[in-house]
Amino acid sequence: MSSHVERGMNILIVDDASENLMLLETILEGEGGGKIFLASSAFEAFEYIGIVESEKNSEVDLILMDIMMPETNGIEAIRVIRKRPEYQDIPIVVVSARSETHDLVEAFEAGAVDYVTKPINELELMARIRSMLRLKSETEHRKLHEGELELLAKQLEEKNQKLSAILEELREDLEAAGHMQRSLLPDKRISVPGVDFSWYYEPCENIGGDILNFMPLGDGKVAMFILDVSGHGIQSAMLAVTVHRMLSAWEGENSILRMPDGSPRAPAEVANELNAEFMLHRNNFQYFTMIYGLLDLRAKTLCYCRAGHTPLLLQRSDGFIKICEEGNLPIGLTEDCRYDQFTLTLSPGDRVILYSDGITEARRSRSEFFGEERFYELLKQTRELSVDRAIQVVVADVKNWLGKIKPPDDITMLLIEPLSL
Repeated sequence: MSSHVERGMNILIVDDASENLMLLETILEGEGGGKIFLASSAFEAFEYIGIVESEKNSEVDLILMDIMMPETNGIEAIRVIRKRPEYQDIPIVVVSARSETHDLVEAFEAGAVDYVTKPINELELMARIRSMLRLKSETEHRKLHEGELELLAKQLEEKNQKLSAILEELREDLEAAGHMQRSLLPDKRISVPGVDFSWYYEPCENIGGDILNFMPLGDGKVAMFILDVSGHGIQSAMLAVTVHRMLSAWEGENSILRMPDGSPRAPAEVANELNAEFMLHRNNFQYFTMIYGLLDLRAKTLCYCRAGHTPLLLQRSDGFIKICEEGNLPIGLTEDCRYDQFTLTLSPGDRVILYSDGITEARRSRSEFFGEERFYELLKQTRELSVDRAIQVVVADVKNWLGKIKPPDDITMLLIEPLSL
């Protein structure tokens, strides 16, 4: 007998003739298998399969149904059984002496899946039973897997909903963090006596690792800085905000910008203080590049330090650009670094330009970068424009050059033009 019967598939035989019940039972017992239930009427069959509550209620895998029975015949019994959703897949094989075509048609329309005529051919009957039991087993396996898949799909949907909620919350948090970060940027509406300045800041994500500031200190002095933290995302943005707060805190005893006598600390010493504070091993292995400068309007000088950042640019009134590449390592790379500072003498009409590599390293293919030459040429072309308009034109040209490509890095630029020297 088939392996399905050997695994204990249960068969219900329904026939009002006791000799037929005994014959079918003998045939099936001879083959081995699961339990065999005998019912002499449709009502008793209903008891076995659970349509009628009874102690006989059992798990049935296949039904052999006679047609000619008193009270409720086999066809009506099949219709009753098929009305119950839980019995839609149970194989029902009609076993009857009647072989007329309309009997077969009626049996199949009622829900039978096969038809065996009497007198019974044992080999034919067992072949049919094995086929039906195999079908039943495969159907149950399919339903089991479908149920598992439905459960997994439901669990996946629930997890996706939770993940979507978390991502939405994270997006809102990042937007709030981005607004907070942008609130630290200089207010363009504020007028700084003796200086015209403008800036542009656009992170490649909601939050960025670039940041800048421009601060009047009084007595004709102005502090400025631009910095770029390594990497992207929340950690970079948090470090950028932390350093910004330190470099913007002019008031207070703990300010790294002030000497004990209240005078501005030299840019190189500010860089040394930052390097001691933000070493890699104490700062999640992040570092940052920076330019920090002090503009003295009375002395007509700009004193600055450069820590691994893109060069400071000094553009003369005739458009000539001096590229100031002198400097030291980024902040936080090594404890041994002592930072140098440099001084530029400014003339009427000079402009000081600080920018991030998000401009020059913008690229629209694997090897095609916006580059320094294109950037410097833009600065020359916009020299006669106001500082605000010049920055607008430069940024617009970079974006036009990129086309539909999203900038891969933060774009930051600060342009300063002293008015009275």
